[in-house]
Amino acid sequence: MRNYEKQAFLTTFSLFFLTLFAFSSMSLYMYYQDRLMQMEQSILHQMKAYTFDFQGEQFALDIVEKDEAKQLFFIYHCPEGLCAYFEIPTTGPYLLKVIYAQEKVEARTEVLWKAMLKLLGVSFVLVLGIASGFAIYSIRPMRNALRLLEEFLKDLIHDLNTPATSILLNARLLRQRGDFEETERIELSASTIASLHKNLQFLRLEKITKDEEVALDELIGAQVALLQKLYPRIVFTLDLTPLRLQSNHNALTRIVDNLLTNACKYNRRNGTVHITLKKGTLCIEDTGIGIRDTKRVFERYYKENARGLGIGLAIVKQLCEALHIPLSLSSAPGKGTKVVLTLN
Repeated sequence: MRNYEKQAFLTTFSLFFLTLFAFSSMSLYMYYQDRLMQMEQSILHQMKAYTFDFQGEQFALDIVEKDEAKQLFFIYHCPEGLCAYFEIPTTGPYLLKVIYAQEKVEARTEVLWKAMLKLLGVSFVLVLGIASGFAIYSIRPMRNALRLLEEFLKDLIHDLNTPATSILLNARLLRQRGDFEETERIELSASTIASLHKNLQFLRLEKITKDEEVALDELIGAQVALLQKLYPRIVFTLDLTPLRLQSNHNALTRIVDNLLTNACKYNRRNGTVHITLKKGTLCIEDTGIGIRDTKRVFERYYKENARGLGIGLAIVKQLCEALHIPLSLSSAPGKGTKVVLTLN
């Protein structure tokens, strides 16, 4: 089961299970209270029968003065246990108080409580099974739809790679015949398509290995050189300290490329992108339009304007988590955005 399937299953299961279990618990509680009332009424009738012959040692007796607050043939919770008042068939301002001892009440209540706990356990198992079945059944349409989407994405990635590679190769062949500005534009546009293709590949990647030594300062320099051609009006300022680390070259390239591309794409005219790499910390700061909702910006397909697909920063977040790289982002609308990666 994929992560999104697990999340959907757990959400559906939790909501359905908690609702059903709360309802069943409430029903059992009401049933328990009803059984308690039945027990007390049964004891009351036994008390009345006891007053006719006084046979047995089930109840204790006492004589009390009549009082308007003492209702006849009604069960009371007294310090001694359960008690009820009955008239004495003689004259005088007295009532007969019949008492059912507290320890006997507690013993019968404990039996009833254990029975309710057994019913609650059975209810828990039944609700668990029903909620699991319902959750599995409810995510089946989503699973089928996402499977179709993944198959489409797989075919799209495969079909996108061929023309992008072909355009790049032919553009490079054309440059051998002559250095034309149009050829360079075609090559840069093809590089943009190739970058999108790599992003789509990483959407489906589940495991990343850190088995390569990467010169991060050189990687940043190469990406800046490429983006400088795509965004000639953007001013790049670099303050890079050489840094080599054991990581994944493709993953780090995707992270840097997406962050720098966003810094250029959403920058103002003649804006600046300042990049520093010092003491294992990479900071990319731009003077762009900024981000309104920094909490949602890493969600897949979330975007605040019509440009882009909304997958770049989601891939950055995914790759940083896979590589265990702490990531922080701060932004102010109209002033710019700052992203900090802690690489040590």
